[in-house]
Amino acid sequence: MEKSTGRVYTPNFIVRNVLNLSGYNTPAILKKHCIDNSCGDGAFLTEVVARYCTFAREQNVVPHDLAHDLETYIHGIELDPIECEKCKQNLNAVVATFGLPELYWDVLCANALTVKIFDRKMDFVVGNPPYIRVHHFGDDSQTIKTFSFAQNGMTDLYIVFYEIGLRMLCENGTLGYITPSSFFNSLAGSFMRRYFVEKQCLRTIVDLKHFKAFDAGTYTAIVVLQNAPKNTPVSYYEFDSDALSPVSVSKLHPEDFYLHDNFYFSTPEILRALKKVFHNNGVADLTVKNGFATLCDDVFIRDFEFTSPHIIPVLKASKGTSSKLIYPYTPTGALIPESTLQKDKPLYHYLSAQKDRLLQRSSEKKSPHEWYAFGRSQAIGDTFKEKLSLNTLVRNLNDLKIHRIPPGTGVYSGLYITSDTIPLDFIRDILITDDFMAYVALLGKYKSGGYYTYSSKDVTHYLNALLA
Repeated sequence: MEKSTGRVYTPNFIVRNVLNLSGYNTPAILKKHCIDNSCGDGAFLTEVVARYCTFAREQNVVPHDLAHDLETYIHGIELDPIECEKCKQNLNAVVATFGLPELYWDVLCANALTVKIFDRKMDFVVGNPPYIRVHHFGDDSQTIKTFSFAQNGMTDLYIVFYEIGLRMLCENGTLGYITPSSFFNSLAGSFMRRYFVEKQCLRTIVDLKHFKAFDAGTYTAIVVLQNAPKNTPVSYYEFDSDALSPVSVSKLHPEDFYLHDNFYFSTPEILRALKKVFHNNGVADLTVKNGFATLCDDVFIRDFEFTSPHIIPVLKASKGTSSKLIYPYTPTGALIPESTLQKDKPLYHYLSAQKDRLLQRSSEKKSPHEWYAFGRSQAIGDTFKEKLSLNTLVRNLNDLKIHRIPPGTGVYSGLYITSDTIPLDFIRDILITDDFMAYVALLGKYKSGGYYTYSSKDVTHYLNALLA
């Protein structure tokens, strides 16, 4: 993917899925306007034209009329003149297989942000819009700000293309895109989500989840919209990476999947459980926090060759492995004075040799007199409490690592949980369940390799719903 253009070439199997889900797969497409408003070299339009020609031949449309129809009903917009010309050549190669001459294609070399001539005229809008984050917009920044869907957060150009596509649709027209799925829960996608719900235009979602259809590291979804408000359920699919096709999961209404201003897609049963978590207002007697953040772990954490009263055991929550930690704090969490550390000669000599590195950290402690403190103060106050450690990167239940940590042992690279009244083993048993993993998966925070991640806030919400 090129960051400046947002260009991502679309695999044929994605093109076929988008067109099929959009209904561009029956003779009813004849004499219907179809546009790809960011057509590139024609990945979508070549398939569109091939399908149009196939159905026209089945309906005994004569070549002269077919050529006229293709020049009349097939449209494209492409900003890059080289890609635009390649698109026309590719379309001519398709029609040549049907015995047609080169045609005058209605493929504009233009900026789709400013093109208005197709507005409210298209029966189908299909494609793979460009993905460009706000800081790469360049000269288009001011134009983009005029779009309603671009009013919140660090927007991406593909969100604006949803608005452009919807604007192009005629009454009952259908839009089918493959785009990042980040709009499900991003701040930038909030206006668009609200519009989809209020206008009742969302028809189909295919969440590709961890399956990456492109070389770019983007998690994507196929989205089908229709410019015809109906109180009909949304068809939710997940993607079969072996068959390269969607698998039906459920039929959902907005009250099922539009929760806390975000989109969550699953079965109705799992979504009802999520709704209970989100709607719970109770607060259980527990805290979930991030572990130590020294901002220089290779200095503070290792198997040291010397002993010191200021070295304590520490567990790496992400791996479940133990080591030693220089802990320059009192049991109450106060930073030990440097004059006291100087009396511990091996320790002080070791830290002094690393002083320049420690001073270069982006530490919350700006005072040079606290150069040996951790970069962040988080978790220090709970060092001498009993707690559970918890990793935050998992694929399934077998990846979940929860350890009971005695007082005086620290935790880093993960989360920990404390409670004065709820037994920690009871909390542990609640988390080591398929229900918790279903909750984590539903949050949709994907990482490469099939992993999910989650935050201290996510765990707190879940435990409060079950324990408060």
